[in-house]
Amino acid sequence: MLLVVDIGNTTTRVGVWSKGRVSRLRAAPTAHSCQPRRVAALVAQASVRGVNKSDVVLCSVVPQAERAWRQWAEQCRRELFVVGGDTPSPLKNRYQEPARLGGDRLCAAVGAVKRVGAPVVVVSLGTATVVDAVSAKREFLGGAIYVGVQSGLSALAEKTAALPKVEAQRPSALIGRDTPACLRAGAVCGTAALVEGLAERMREQIGLHAPLVLTGGHAKVVARCLTVAHQVFPALTLEGLAAIWQHHRRRGR
Repeated sequence: MLLVVDIGNTTTRVGVWSKGRVSRLRAAPTAHSCQPRRVAALVAQASVRGVNKSDVVLCSVVPQAERAWRQWAEQCRRELFVVGGDTPSPLKNRYQEPARLGGDRLCAAVGAVKRVGAPVVVVSLGTATVVDAVSAKREFLGGAIYVGVQSGLSALAEKTAALPKVEAQRPSALIGRDTPACLRAGAVCGTAALVEGLAERMREQIGLHAPLVLTGGHAKVVARCLTVAHQVFPALTLEGLAAIWQHHRRRGR
């Protein structure tokens, strides 16, 4: 049994990995889990019998939150393994600067390969929209980063005088009939078109048959606007964390 943690810019997700799957998924705003006591409360929500003695593996893009988890682990005397972009994994890392690669991107790629094999195009839809490619030789090649669905909507509301702030929801139509509908159509359908276009171009390099895999907080809403075959795996990054932890354990024997 293993506690798996994905600390994102906006949301921290926690799950229990056991018997080859992730269960008891819990989520909290990352800004609310930057203190050890709040970390303890989030862990308690996901706890099951035996998890209090298990190892913890995490990836993080928020240093302050990562420090809180390290402090909590030290206080609880829990073994903590942190995955970064340069952590050895089942994939060969072809990123030019692995130390600057977000560990969450590597984890999502590893999780995708375990799910559907390689080559594969992996899309993470959170604070940012990230489209990454894994070759048929199981090489993490890198990818493209763009603004996230909600991030873009929030930026428009902040930087313009007349546009309102709206939440990222499935648009009622591609052609909006009022301003909120237009904003949602642009953000959600526009992101879907971006994903399809990048995936098509990446497939020309890694293989036209490469599956398209989605994860992240906005994966389901964007997936509804896609016109190409795809699969959505909400716990993909957590599954990749567990796979990298297993890889680390095997290498250490």
